Amino acid sequence: MPAADQLERLKAALSDRYAIEREVGAGGMATVYLARDIRHERKVAVKVLRPELAAALGPERFLREIRIAANLHHPHILPLYDSGEADGFLYYVMPYEQGQSLRDKLAKEGELPVTDAVRILRDVADALAHAHEQGVVHRDIKPDNVLLSGRHALVTDFGVAKAVSEATGRDKLTTAGVALGTPAYMAPEQATAHEHIDHRADIYAVGALAYELLAGRPPFLGTTPQMVLAAHVTEQAEPVRKYRDTIPAALDQLVMKCLEKKAADRWQSAEELLPQLEALTTPSAGMTPTGTMPVDGVAKRRWMAVGGVVGVAVVIAVIAVLVAIPRGTGVALDSRRVAVLPFANLTGEDSLDMLGIVAASWITDGLQRVDVLSVVPWTAVRPEINALEGGNPVRELANVTGAGVIISGSYSRHGDSLRFRAEITDTRRMEVQQTVPGVSGPWTNQDVVYEALSERVAGALAATLDTVFVFAQLFREPTFLAYKEYVTGEELFYQGRYREAIEHFTAAHELDTTFVGALFRAVPANINLGRYESADSLVELIAQFRDQLSTYERDLLALLQAGLQGNRLEVYRISREQFRRYPGTGYSVAWNAVRVNRPQEAVRMLEGIDPARGRMKAWVPYWRFLTQARHMLGDHRRELRDAQRGRKQHPSSRSTVEYEVQALAALGRTDKVRLVLDELLGLPPHPSWGHGYEAAVAGLEFRAHGFADAAREVLDLALDRLHALSPNEAQRRTYRYNLARTLYWTQRWEAARELFLQLATENIDDVDYAGYLGAAHARLGNAVEATRISDELAALDQPYLWGENVMWQARVAAVLGHREQAVELLRSAFNEGLVYGIWLHREIDLESLHDYPPFQALMMPKG
Repeated sequence: MPAADQLERLKAALSDRYAIEREVGAGGMATVYLARDIRHERKVAVKVLRPELAAALGPERFLREIRIAANLHHPHILPLYDSGEADGFLYYVMPYEQGQSLRDKLAKEGELPVTDAVRILRDVADALAHAHEQGVVHRDIKPDNVLLSGRHALVTDFGVAKAVSEATGRDKLTTAGVALGTPAYMAPEQATAHEHIDHRADIYAVGALAYELLAGRPPFLGTTPQMVLAAHVTEQAEPVRKYRDTIPAALDQLVMKCLEKKAADRWQSAEELLPQLEALTTPSAGMTPTGTMPVDGVAKRRWMAVGGVVGVAVVIAVIAVLVAIPRGTGVALDSRRVAVLPFANLTGEDSLDMLGIVAASWITDGLQRVDVLSVVPWTAVRPEINALEGGNPVRELANVTGAGVIISGSYSRHGDSLRFRAEITDTRRMEVQQTVPGVSGPWTNQDVVYEALSERVAGALAATLDTVFVFAQLFREPTFLAYKEYVTGEELFYQGRYREAIEHFTAAHELDTTFVGALFRAVPANINLGRYESADSLVELIAQFRDQLSTYERDLLALLQAGLQGNRLEVYRISREQFRRYPGTGYSVAWNAVRVNRPQEAVRMLEGIDPARGRMKAWVPYWRFLTQARHMLGDHRRELRDAQRGRKQHPSSRSTVEYEVQALAALGRTDKVRLVLDELLGLPPHPSWGHGYEAAVAGLEFRAHGFADAAREVLDLALDRLHALSPNEAQRRTYRYNLARTLYWTQRWEAARELFLQLATENIDDVDYAGYLGAAHARLGNAVEATRISDELAALDQPYLWGENVMWQARVAAVLGHREQAVELLRSAFNEGLVYGIWLHREIDLESLHDYPPFQALMMPKG
């Protein structure tokens, strides 16, 4: 069938779900089409198996096998959205990634920088470790099946090769002309169609992939696929260092162990391979960071060039660079263009003058790694040095290069040690912007000193200029490698991916143990995950550095200590004091103002921050606290406006939908609430709420604002959507808790009590389960049992409760009609650390207090 006819037939077959736009690629097993998911309004990649392959498979067996891949959920695995059969087509659907494939990158660049290759291999191994743990073997790891998205790699097509082989057997597919796997990356046991192929075939493929990333070619070449397959079985691959001698020996050994013929001789799992790759990302493992060069090669060439022995190619390169440099006094200075002066020799020994030149060259190389900089090459700076007229060398070099930033410094000798000190000058104002802490090292190993100096300068500049680095002027600047880990952690933190953020913050501190800022940022990430003991341990560790901390860091340490002790007012006071000294910390004031019932101050602070710039651009909770503050003030029209602004900025976020729903419900806009709740069906469901959470929020808001009929209708909808979750999800404890709460809110007290009893029995230390159980007994008229549970809550002696147990006592008392006692208990709970928020006014257990003046006074916004 002509390709055009087949495309039209496919469009018709999938027209109810996907609007096929165009073909974007084809491989050995499938043709890939760009399409629009009609139901969810998103771009997707629809992969359609080749007709002969589809005919050999049959839909039932293929779909049964590929369904396994749909259960893989991992940051480095491209998820499987859908699969099916339509008009004879077998297809599966994945996200459409805008990035390039690793194959495309290799086609353009050939071999990759070592650090880039290791980072990609680390992500691939991480994905495989997760898949292998689930019993899934990929069987077709190759550059075509690795997508690059930002700094990360995503493995795609999990389960496809397995589905093909398991459903038909290799012989049938051979006759159909379909290769199972790709010859250049196939393990010997896969090439010979061994009946027992396990996860170690993927380890071999990782080795072949690594070989190509590093050498620019796979381990075996041949004029036919059969020749390549035979080589995998019979020939020993040559060491990858034969093709690229700058590859570290440890990395060469890692790759060659992956390529062992016998599976038992390879790395035995991706889990075992992963830490080996992670270890190679640090200089101590034998890798030279990007932008630096080993001494026995390039460093020698540096000395030759400095001494005047320059090859013709180098001369031509220097001339070409000089032509590109803006010249002449008064040239416009670029704040992100940087040049490095030779360091001043303070040793008193003329024979050591060359050290300052080498240091400048080394730093220039290191700065090439900082993406936000435009670095004047050292080959262009060096000739200008001799032409400086003896005035201010910083100003003169800026004038001839256009550099808005100049790095200069000095060095001295102390016995057997060298000590370097660097300054970063803003040439537009001719002010020293930063002084990089002194770097010392052994005279006998100067490269160690140069590398440490380069790391410090690169880290300081990157931290100053990169808007992602939140506290550049507040924390001590890290080394460059630590900075990169920190920035990755920041990006993950502001996406709400706290576990991954902690890993990168920890790695940043391990790379630079003087960089306490990374530990500071790991504390709130742990708190957001409920890991209070881990947060406390980090605070204790930070306290050991107290004498080395800046004023800001000491304030932040006190703030964290007060927070973990539940002293909310002290946290608020410290955050205000920090803002007085450091105006860029207004968000912290706003967050803490909401938590101590000062919403007006929170609004003022947040309105002074642009949510579409810097780190706030990706930070959904900005809208959470702004809408919460508006809600606490009863300003629901502005709350709705802000919620809609947040939703426009974050259209794929469920949280911003929640903020809009709560504002609409407070305004009584029932029809609009239902429309928004229906729009939620286009977003991925919450694993333990389905699409029911926002409906529950809306129902409680309707109830709190007197719209009883709308409240009942929408809370019943929340219950229906919870019941719609799959049986697997229904076994999760969080699902059962959410179901029990929704039953409680819909006044199905007996059913709720039974579920809370089960949960409390299974988890005897959980305060919420016990509290709800006590409240349910109170609702059912069992005052004796409710009081008994309340007394048990009062006797709890657990850390990090922060008044939560006392709050539950207040709720039980309110349901039992003891209003005075309930208000006193709430006041005690706030004193112990309970936070204010909009949950208070929509908590149904406190409804009997709404017209009680002491409660109204307690809830009245302050300030």
